[in-house]
Amino acid sequence: MKRAAIIILRLLLGGFFVAAGLSKVGAPLGTLAAVYSYQIVVPDLLAEMIAAALPWMEILVGLAVIFGLWLPVALGWLAALLCAFTALTVQAWWRELDIDCGCLDLSVLHPALAILSTPAGAALRNLVLLTLAAVLAALVRRGR
Repeated sequence: MKRAAIIILRLLLGGFFVAAGLSKVGAPLGTLAAVYSYQIVVPDLLAEMIAAALPWMEILVGLAVIFGLWLPVALGWLAALLCAFTALTVQAWWRELDIDCGCLDLSVLHPALAILSTPAGAALRNLVLLTLAAVLAALVRRGR
């Protein structure tokens, strides 16, 4: 049962990150626009580096989680990315910014899931994913 839970969580979390990264790879200007929409003061070069690197980081972390490669490290990176995404989204929500979170658009699965692209919905989604990552890390740690 525990092994099945680990596999399901790895596929869910890793798959989400791979899909999110793939959705950004072909749209670097859209990713850059999403970075700027948070209205965080960063130099243009840093914003461009984030927009270029983020999709590949998401894909690599997602694949590492799916395949169980360096799993504790991969989960650490996944959690760090989720914490950063959550903090950025919450500050945008607090400031009432109309952001394009650059998130994976889940409304293609069902129109009601469009709420997860709003700042509040994205923050909630990220917290749920962070909780699942913590559960996965605990299960993996117990298995050693």
